[in-house]
Amino acid sequence: MSQLIPSTTPIRTFEDHERAVNAVAVFPDKRRMITCSDDKTLRLWDLETGVVLKKMEGHNNWVQALAVSRDGQIIASGDYNGEVIAWHGETGESITQPIKAHSSRIISVDFSPDGTVLATASWNDTVKFWSTKTWQMQGEPIECGIRVNCIRYSPSGQLLAIATRHDIQIYKPGTMEHVASLTGLNPSNIGASLAWMPNCTRLLLGGGKSILEWDTSTWEQVGHSWKGHTNAINAIAIHPTGTLVASASIDNHVRLWRLSDQQTIAIFQHSSATKYVAFSVDGRHILSGDDDNLTSEWAVQHSKILDITTARDACLTGDLSIAEELLTQEIHANADDFTSYAHRSFVMARKHNLDHALEDAIKSINIKPSLIGFISKGIALCGKGHVREARVAFDVASMFTNQNSETNQFLLLIKAIALFNADQHEEAMLLIKDLAAACPNVDPVARRVVETYLRVQLGIKAFDSAHHDEAANHFTAAVNSDAFSSNDIHLAYQDLTVLFGWDLKYLLLTTHQKRCQAFLLAGTLDEALEAHKSMMDAIDETAKASCLNWSNEFKEKCSPLATHNDRILGAEIPGQDDDGYDAEPNFFYEMYQSSGPRLQQRAGRLKRLGLAMTRMPQSLPAPAPPATSPPVATTTTFKTHIRRLFTLPLHHATPPVVDVPFAQGRQRNAAAGAPGSEHSLIRDEDALPEDPNTQQQHQPVAGQVDTGEHGGGLSCCCC
Repeated sequence: MSQLIPSTTPIRTFEDHERAVNAVAVFPDKRRMITCSDDKTLRLWDLETGVVLKKMEGHNNWVQALAVSRDGQIIASGDYNGEVIAWHGETGESITQPIKAHSSRIISVDFSPDGTVLATASWNDTVKFWSTKTWQMQGEPIECGIRVNCIRYSPSGQLLAIATRHDIQIYKPGTMEHVASLTGLNPSNIGASLAWMPNCTRLLLGGGKSILEWDTSTWEQVGHSWKGHTNAINAIAIHPTGTLVASASIDNHVRLWRLSDQQTIAIFQHSSATKYVAFSVDGRHILSGDDDNLTSEWAVQHSKILDITTARDACLTGDLSIAEELLTQEIHANADDFTSYAHRSFVMARKHNLDHALEDAIKSINIKPSLIGFISKGIALCGKGHVREARVAFDVASMFTNQNSETNQFLLLIKAIALFNADQHEEAMLLIKDLAAACPNVDPVARRVVETYLRVQLGIKAFDSAHHDEAANHFTAAVNSDAFSSNDIHLAYQDLTVLFGWDLKYLLLTTHQKRCQAFLLAGTLDEALEAHKSMMDAIDETAKASCLNWSNEFKEKCSPLATHNDRILGAEIPGQDDDGYDAEPNFFYEMYQSSGPRLQQRAGRLKRLGLAMTRMPQSLPAPAPPATSPPVATTTTFKTHIRRLFTLPLHHATPPVVDVPFAQGRQRNAAAGAPGSEHSLIRDEDALPEDPNTQQQHQPVAGQVDTGEHGGGLSCCCC
């Protein structure tokens, strides 16, 4: 493993207690938490603001145990004198007076999942049960015969685990039937803290310097002890998804472990011995504390694929050669390191060295079949175009997700991305759609992020193929998605950057810009300007500053073709002479050139623009006789120029159609600074004939027109 760098700066601290904090519990409403302290009080906190909502007093000694019922309606606390107090979960007011529950300090309390019973454990070797309706002892206590350190109900409520100094005892709480005793513990593994997997398939014990794991179907220990801490563990907690474990130790560290391979993926450093740890309800934060009288909050980078190491950091920053070198060093140090082979396979796939990527993936699987091994194989096979074999690899990978719905979904999202990259676009989008229907409540943001990113890629493909209307539709769907409602979305889904190099941080801005360009090149200038306005409204000040030059250039392209009233066909054309002819005949060429279309498409666009203009005839009444006063110079707009060319009756004085051969017209434009390519001009053969019906309708007002070679009897604008 690469050397982990401990994080020393929490994202926030909660400070108000006057002495050391001993425990923390979170409420199911996700808005509040409760702490207890040696200052004999509890504090009820607002997790959003960090404000103390209530200081709860009533204990006469250090408060060392704490629990909140599953519905958040009751708080229970136990102190050094062996007394318990119940509190109202909403108001923080005490429900009971101190109850003398034990003759010695209460070290652990826990509610049954249905909230009807509170279990208390003490150093007087007993576990007792209390009705939460009458607050009278319920049934007989369990005599353990030795000091009890921790008690925990299973999530189903069917079992109760009791950790003592010598063993772990398992009971059925309803009947007090003894189910199992997990003995033979090493003296260094004296139990201090217990935690159940959400699906009840595993029971974990944190004690001594390590963590142990048991299969609850056989009560056999699973694998080896988890090594990493250098001193005794005080507390452990399991992530709500069951994929991560946090442990707090006297060595001043909180470690974040990945359950699938028991690897430490992050370390959070305190200034003194850490005493407690808990996850937030949504699993995005860890709450922990030491003897500093405060509680620290840490962000959980919920990585399902790569560890938070220097190699991962290199993948995030795009330093793939450095990432490859670091992982190669790990492989040289341990030839059986299956995770490093899989990680290097991801890196090689991003470097498009797909043969090497597949080779590393196969080596990883041969050493030890695993989730990341088969994922790396699936990605490499998709990269090589072996889609059928890739599907098989992803299917096998699903066998290693421990039936966790969030991990399953993330695996399928990776599969969808890999298939999309192999040009299986319809299959990829259908997979995401089916996921949303099958698991609507499993991390919906992750699905929307992936779907939005892939839709942007479809837009880019359409844009590059000059299908600008289609591209605009894809970009519009992307910006209308709520996938990027949070500015920190790129932090929550860093795995997508690690695996595929996705730039989620700037995706929203890029999509807005592409949308503006697509509308402009599709000839829908109204929509282009509205898209630009929408972009400026949606992005923050930092993003606005970063795209200021782009924004100004875009508006310069649009402004000659827009008016203040209807934003089209009204603005002044830069460099237009009073007689209606362009002094800068390369204006349209430059506008489209800077937007990036292919050369062979520009003439067609100008042709369509000319055709659109010819379809806007307006029959005007005969004007009054011309005044004898000298003409007054006026500024000619694009709209008036169009009307002069196409809508004035013949008996009105109009500029003649100049009979200039095409070659001379091209020379004239070159002399004025126009590009030499004829693709920027509308040739006679490019002009579309008018609809015969339209010609027939106009015959009564038609007059004699120039029938020379140039124009072929049609009005045109080319010189």
